[in-house]
Amino acid sequence: MLDEFNAAVRCPDAHGGLACLPLLLDALAEDEPRPDGTRWIVDDNARLDMAALLRYCFPQPEIHVVAAEYGAAAHNRGWLRLDRALPTHDYTSLVETAEGWAETDRTFDDVLQVYGRPSATFGDQDPHSAKTVGYGSGDRTAPLAVFHFGEAGDAPSARLLAFRSGDDMFGASMGFTPFGDALVDERERRQH
Repeated sequence: MLDEFNAAVRCPDAHGGLACLPLLLDALAEDEPRPDGTRWIVDDNARLDMAALLRYCFPQPEIHVVAAEYGAAAHNRGWLRLDRALPTHDYTSLVETAEGWAETDRTFDDVLQVYGRPSATFGDQDPHSAKTVGYGSGDRTAPLAVFHFGEAGDAPSARLLAFRSGDDMFGASMGFTPFGDALVDERERRQH
């Protein structure tokens, strides 16, 4: 079941879509006793609040954004198998520097050069495609730090839209690149 979830969360389209992710997580949760009787995900889908906000901000509602939210929830439970766990010092440094670093337009290649191979990639593996990548340490209580990318367009690789770390409300844990801000502004103009 863990293998199936870890494959599906990284590439939902190839494994039945987003609808399969909560079902897999519910199946995993059945084997984990909870003394208070609660489920791993609340019934009102509050777990998706951040994903809904992100999907609203970006030009296309990307499936990898929501998959990354499920991945982050699974990481907190110890169910997400990291492709690479960052040493605590490297993780802390990333979290402390990435939001300021992302105040300049960046690409997927830039993120790889500075922070190395991600702990998990949600979405298309092609460096030019939209995706979300997460960086995590071996400490599952430390949330995934995620970078959200849009299509490359005329850039050499996918363009960084935003960086997020932590479980705080939207503005407190999120930093947009100038390119990401411009996309949000353009979308809001089209909405009104």
